Amino acid sequence: MSILITGGDGFVGHNLVDLFLAKKYPLLYPGPKELDLTDSGAVEKYLKANPAEVIVHCATVLRDRTDYPADTCEKNLRMFFNLLKYRAPAAKLICLGSGSEYARGHWKKKMPEEYFDEHIPGDGHSYAKYLISKYIQEIPDENTVCLRVFGIYGKYEDYRYKFISNAIVKNILKLPIVINQNVVYDYLSAADFAGIVEYFMAHKAKHRVLNATPTESIDLVTIAKLVNEASDYQSEIRVLNPGVGVEYSGDNRKLLSELGDFRFTPHKETIAALRGYYLAMKDGLDARAIEQDDYLKYAEKLKNNYFDRQNAK
Repeated sequence: MSILITGGDGFVGHNLVDLFLAKKYPLLYPGPKELDLTDSGAVEKYLKANPAEVIVHCATVLRDRTDYPADTCEKNLRMFFNLLKYRAPAAKLICLGSGSEYARGHWKKKMPEEYFDEHIPGDGHSYAKYLISKYIQEIPDENTVCLRVFGIYGKYEDYRYKFISNAIVKNILKLPIVINQNVVYDYLSAADFAGIVEYFMAHKAKHRVLNATPTESIDLVTIAKLVNEASDYQSEIRVLNPGVGVEYSGDNRKLLSELGDFRFTPHKETIAALRGYYLAMKDGLDARAIEQDDYLKYAEKLKNNYFDRQNAK
């Protein structure tokens, strides 16, 4: 089975490349210099020369620190439709979706797939994901599927802005773990996501769009405690605002109806393993960025822009 992974130099794609190479899959993972996915002519030429049986589409326009560029929506749509048009006949296209498609200001606990399209997301990144899911859901094409991820973590992510990696790095640097407000998330390890993708590479999906989420949700304070548990240093865990924020979680019953007996790895195991990864690169960590806590500023911005505004309605 020949596999093309887009975005192989990004966080999710890089993890898939590592895990699938370890399993000896024949793999293609061109970088943006080798293949510009927004260029229809380049995509047509590449896929004619490399007719992959499965395309796992992880590529997306990257954030500039915490914000997406103004052309994010257009570029993300061009990437998807170029791949859709020029893939080999009968090739599978597995797309990485996002829980943000449900519109950040309207999140609620354990959102089912049927909640989709109740609200339209406002930012360009989420709007592109929303349009792609809507298209996949409506076209008669059993070889195209979207896996909506709510929270994913693992190696190669930007530890300056991603909570689990950020908390681990703070602990390694013997800093406090400061949480703006406790929140419940559906965090999924990159390795578990790879296992889900691998299932759909080999099996026909019964549902076109699925929440790729674990069964058990977890809150930020519990994650911070697991970080401390994996370490010989106990970081102070400080929560700035009382209560629990708006939950970000999805109903995974449709996913489980397809996967059957799938084991989600306990966070205790994956956090301990991820700590080992960051410990090995301790000398190369950007300690200054962690000390000035750009993640906390980002979390405060999200709370002020979306959730406080929503609660005021």
